[in-house]
Amino acid sequence: MRRARLVTAWTVVGAGVLTGCAAAGDLPLVAVHHGADGTPQVTLALCGEDGVGAAELRAFPPGAASGPGPDGPATPGGPMSESWMAAGSRHSTGAAAFPLFSPPASWAVRRWDGERRLLPGFRHTVRFRPPGSDAYAGVLAFTTEDLDGLAADEVWADGRAMSPAAFRRPAEDAC
Repeated sequence: MRRARLVTAWTVVGAGVLTGCAAAGDLPLVAVHHGADGTPQVTLALCGEDGVGAAELRAFPPGAASGPGPDGPATPGGPMSESWMAAGSRHSTGAAAFPLFSPPASWAVRRWDGERRLLPGFRHTVRFRPPGSDAYAGVLAFTTEDLDGLAADEVWADGRAMSPAAFRRPAEDAC
């Protein structure tokens, strides 16, 4: 009996170490900002050695009844404009930064719908998950007004404007 408890305890500890991120659920691991050329940019902060298994950008019109569910799609009653969905790369670790409407070429973009620009008045969401895991998801919701209100040296993350260094701290703490 004691041996079984010990094996179970070590299994739980090992699983926690292997996931690369201790917290479960939605984490503040996504930031957006304007690039030097004015195009919207996104940064995905990855936990430990995790890569991006899947990522998506979606836009929800004003008054939409719901946002993305745990697997991404809107729930009934929540009209939306889907921008892109992609399978990421198991090989990228640390952070992935790219123009919001140009996911990395190594990602398999499965779907392009709607506008390829931010839509005024819409709530946009960026979400990613590590490959083969539901342990956590990096998620960010923002509007064009949030992005346009940023100073040149700020990013929008975790529901507010902050410096890139301030974004890295909570992202590191979440993992």
